[in-house]
Amino acid sequence: MRLSRYLIAAVFTISTSVPGWAATYYIAPQGAKISSTADGSQAKPWASVGSAIKVAKGGDTILLMDGLHGGIQIYNITFDSPVTIRSMNKNKARIEWIVMTGTTRNFVFRALSIWPSNLDAVKRRTLIETGGGVSDVNFDDLDIRSGSDASNYPTWSLEQWNKRKLNAVLTRGPRTQITNSKVTGIGFGIQTMGDDSVIANNAVSGFAGDGLRAIGQKNTVRNNMVTDCVQIDGNHADGFQSWSRAVPVDRLVVDSNRFLEWSNKEISPLRCKLQGIGLFNGIYENLVIQNNVVSSSATAYHGISVYGARNAKIVNNTVVSASGNPAKSPWIGVFPYKDGTPSTDVIVANNLAMSFRGISDPANRVVSIDNTVITYPVTMFSDVKNFNYVPMPSSGYIDTGNMTYAPKTDAIGMRRPQAKGPDRGALEVGLSSTSATRQSSTTTGSPQSSVQTIQGQTDPNTGGAKFLTAP
Repeated sequence: MRLSRYLIAAVFTISTSVPGWAATYYIAPQGAKISSTADGSQAKPWASVGSAIKVAKGGDTILLMDGLHGGIQIYNITFDSPVTIRSMNKNKARIEWIVMTGTTRNFVFRALSIWPSNLDAVKRRTLIETGGGVSDVNFDDLDIRSGSDASNYPTWSLEQWNKRKLNAVLTRGPRTQITNSKVTGIGFGIQTMGDDSVIANNAVSGFAGDGLRAIGQKNTVRNNMVTDCVQIDGNHADGFQSWSRAVPVDRLVVDSNRFLEWSNKEISPLRCKLQGIGLFNGIYENLVIQNNVVSSSATAYHGISVYGARNAKIVNNTVVSASGNPAKSPWIGVFPYKDGTPSTDVIVANNLAMSFRGISDPANRVVSIDNTVITYPVTMFSDVKNFNYVPMPSSGYIDTGNMTYAPKTDAIGMRRPQAKGPDRGALEVGLSSTSATRQSSTTTGSPQSSVQTIQGQTDPNTGGAKFLTAP
């Protein structure tokens, strides 16, 4: 289908402040009968998001009624406060993909399901994509998949995976948030390139690239669950990866995430060897890596590895061999930058790992304090088989951490310390807790083409503005 058939001339600029009241507009799904007097009410909904965008003001809400709404492309639409586009009923409205470009600003996409009807129609193989000029966008409570059957990823063949390796989210502009969402059966998971961005409280299940990436300045990656990686090409899968672009990565925080190589009951023959947190190409300044759990094969090596750090804290992480057997890896390591420049001013404290590499360098103030090599994981934690890495009383990990460097809370938000001192590793043992109530949950919640282009101002590529809506 040629999109140019649906070109409608309509040039406008949107830049508006919050009114004294907020309006709500309703959008019917594809195939619905639209009234000739449609006014955006629930009784007479409009046929496209574009109809609502034309009249919306900051603070308004656009409700998508149950059903398929096609792809959405937004260009140069700016609000002074957020306009929310969400399902009228949680996740029952489906979008095929979202592309935002130009100077678009202040949108919230919430409680939507996002997967394509036609894999080949997805632009640049990415389901959600924003350009470098797009700012202040929040993608929240989304169900993002490569297809309706994405929860079947453990059974997929190499050929099926190669067809499904779409990117879930790639954002380039500042102040972007991706929160409380599920990503299932995908290539690369969630990637942020813009400054002051947040990836928080998401679950990525079944991926062939990297689970999470953050390469902007002042990014926060917190409380995410990443599990079930597959090896389908030459890429080495990382739970989380970052790298420097021309200037050091500054003030990156990687906090309270869980990176589990495989947790699904059905194991794929394509299961990868997961590298946990890989910061291979620094420099990283003012870095914090704390309260993370990494569980991977012993031959994956890199549990947490940082190449080129300045002023960094790597504290209270648990990095363990998934098998529960003795091993020398995955490890926690601090290494020089690739040109040989040493890491400097690094504190590595209160961690549990199968081994430690390069973390004692007094000349460059790389200091190791109260870390422990895990000698036999299966006996040191409450239930390794079910990824419960709460320390056992006999482990020696309880109350023996260094309070100077311990975070104030643990990986699931429990106050630290609970007793006379902080525990080593990511999880604090509560005073009255049991392994049942304190286990580190691994539930991933795996979920099981038309185009709307909404544009303000003139498209420099075509010389005209447009609304594209396939019937």
